[in-house]
Amino acid sequence: MLFKRKTDAWPMAWKKRNLRLRELAEGLVKAGALQFGTFTLPGGVDSSYYVNLSGLPSYPGVYSLAVEAISDTLTGKVPKVDAIGAAPVLGVIFGGPVAVALKKPLIYTRLERRENERLVVGEVRPGWNVVVVGDLSTSGRTVLSTAEAIEDEGGKVTSAVVLIDRLEGARERLSKKGIALHAVTDMVELADALYSMELISTENMKAITRTVGHRK
Repeated sequence: MLFKRKTDAWPMAWKKRNLRLRELAEGLVKAGALQFGTFTLPGGVDSSYYVNLSGLPSYPGVYSLAVEAISDTLTGKVPKVDAIGAAPVLGVIFGGPVAVALKKPLIYTRLERRENERLVVGEVRPGWNVVVVGDLSTSGRTVLSTAEAIEDEGGKVTSAVVLIDRLEGARERLSKKGIALHAVTDMVELADALYSMELISTENMKAITRTVGHRK
């Protein structure tokens, strides 16, 4: 009876999240977003797997699921939001629809400053609490550079939300700068879901877990 009471006490929110995670995991595989092999990540480090979310908008089902999950995570974790700040490059494909869904202004940053142009595109009002939205977090450098550009314009960044945390040091690096990182899921949780559904092999699972925590 004790076990039954504990099971009955599981919140519906947990069950909904678990279902969403499995749907997201399956959708990422169908969209070809998860690849295995030898890759060099943007930061210059090697990885035995690669998550490429650039093609996700071509799959409306999983794309809308990802946007909804980011929106829910943001509203649940960040109490005050004045604007959405999309990190380059893929942050825009998530930040745009999230901003529309939450009825918040969207701003985004360029990869590099162009002559006679600002690094930040869009209006940033002094004191605005801007939440940085991105696709992935690995080292945290992209989120940090985005936050610094927004703060140079007078905004304030204390939170960032991404779809997937690769668990390779971003959370710790951002925390030292006063930025809390919130992720819909992380690679360990995602790999567990994929493995339980037999969508990845044992070797694939090991390829993911080998990198976790090794580049902090």
